[in-house]
Amino acid sequence: MQRHPSFVILGDLARANPHQLTLWLKSRDDHAVTRTLVSCLVLGCGAYGFSIGLWRDPLQGFYVALKMPALIALTLAVNGLINGMLAVLLESGLSFRQTLKAQLMSFALFSLIVGSLSPIVIAMVLDAPSADSPEAAGWYAGFLLTHTAIIAFAGIVANHKLLRLLQAFSNSPRTGWMTLIAWLAGNLFVGAQLSYNLRPFFGNPDLPVQFLRPNPFEGNFYEAVWNLSLGRLSVTTALPGLLFTLLTFLILALVAFTRFAVPRIDRAISNPNHAPKP
Repeated sequence: MQRHPSFVILGDLARANPHQLTLWLKSRDDHAVTRTLVSCLVLGCGAYGFSIGLWRDPLQGFYVALKMPALIALTLAVNGLINGMLAVLLESGLSFRQTLKAQLMSFALFSLIVGSLSPIVIAMVLDAPSADSPEAAGWYAGFLLTHTAIIAFAGIVANHKLLRLLQAFSNSPRTGWMTLIAWLAGNLFVGAQLSYNLRPFFGNPDLPVQFLRPNPFEGNFYEAVWNLSLGRLSVTTALPGLLFTLLTFLILALVAFTRFAVPRIDRAISNPNHAPKP
């Protein structure tokens, strides 16, 4: 049975074949790809947003299902301009339009990852203490920290999938890595602060259910994570988030080792005459 074109496109995106992604970037009239990427972003982020807001209240889940895709779209709009300039400065070979589309690909991959986790998050929420129980504050702190780590992990993986594309465009592994790191840094800081401005997402049990807080520009994301999570966590509630954060850094260390150390070791073994002398 022939698969729907959208599933074919998503399959190609998940495999991140640099040749296929390059064809998408160079094409100016491949509207089917753009529609599929945008639909994936809206549906995946919407499902994940509903799952993380559901614990506080079903209405909060509905609000977050609307705000999560909006957050990604705003981050894409801001970083599309910033990363377009960085792409030119770093000589990546990407134009502004191509940078914006490449960023759309990475956010679509991000949406696939977090959207696939939404059934697990819903199951976890249904088994969690209610928002008005004595354990709610501690559980909420752990929930916030855990999903902050999950979102960071999904963003790193989604951007890293485009590394071969960046290296193919720039014809330089070093430039590809520099462009990737610049994109990750921009997405982290812009996305984190915008998420704070558009709060609530997780639904603080001490505050009412709202679409937006009355003071969206007061404070910043990092101060809020410290105050609401790290400053009041017990060992039990902190453990899932801390373990996931540790796992994220271990995976990144493994990726870096595989990319840099292993090829050098292989070359040294296969060419012992060129190995560094002790």
